[in-house]
Amino acid sequence: MQINREIITIELDKLIDTIFQLPEVSVVKVRDVVMKKGEDRNAKLQDAMEKSYHDCCSDVDLTVLVTLSTTGTVTESEYMKRIDRFGISEENCLGFCFVAGNNMYRIIMKNGMRYDFGFEFNYDESPEKFSLERREEEYSNPNWSRDNVNRFWFTQIQALGKLYRKDFLIGSHLANMNLNETLVQQMVLRDMKYGTNHHRYGYEEELTYVKYQRKCPVKSGNDTFDLIADKLYSAALAYDELTKAFYPEYESRSENFFEIWKCYEENRK
Repeated sequence: MQINREIITIELDKLIDTIFQLPEVSVVKVRDVVMKKGEDRNAKLQDAMEKSYHDCCSDVDLTVLVTLSTTGTVTESEYMKRIDRFGISEENCLGFCFVAGNNMYRIIMKNGMRYDFGFEFNYDESPEKFSLERREEEYSNPNWSRDNVNRFWFTQIQALGKLYRKDFLIGSHLANMNLNETLVQQMVLRDMKYGTNHHRYGYEEELTYVKYQRKCPVKSGNDTFDLIADKLYSAALAYDELTKAFYPEYESRSENFFEIWKCYEENRK
């Protein structure tokens, strides 16, 4: 795996190709660079990357302009739920989350590409150009939702980026959040085991993440950096282990996370 300006540009171009296959989308914006379906966009891609790329941790701020029909039945909220139509799913994403107030998905792909993927809508009176095909909903455990899982892995990469940009305050905050997520998982599993929701006493539980502490292979020589790195390492392995209790078919994601981490480490300044 490689993450650099050239690779990010190539992958962005592929994503825009996928987006423009949808009949209701004719415009894509990357920051303030507007790209229209059917036009040559090479120069605009380079302009967009000039404004987007800072280092291998960079994300791309991308917005699609969607045309809906005033006489159609598809609502904006229904439309935004179908991020799979843009080629984005658990199959090719390490993690993602939807920010409702901004009409935006925050996405980390398995290949290390990061996108803030937003939507803008306009309407015309022509018949709807598309239909939202029914899809089989993936099972989401009521005790621990798939959204929780996808959000965790996005936050891992967000924290990792902050760490490598030397923002130790936010990096540690996010790493602590995810360590706490493993504790919440354990608390939910305890309630499922004992049928409880109130706890006067505990059971001297072992904390899953603790067994993975002080084993992170990445060392920088900076004590604070190494402390946060160890938190992210132990959180990743503990979360994988605990998530399998909610989803027996769950495929571990920490290996993919560590591959992206390796790219960040190779580019560390």
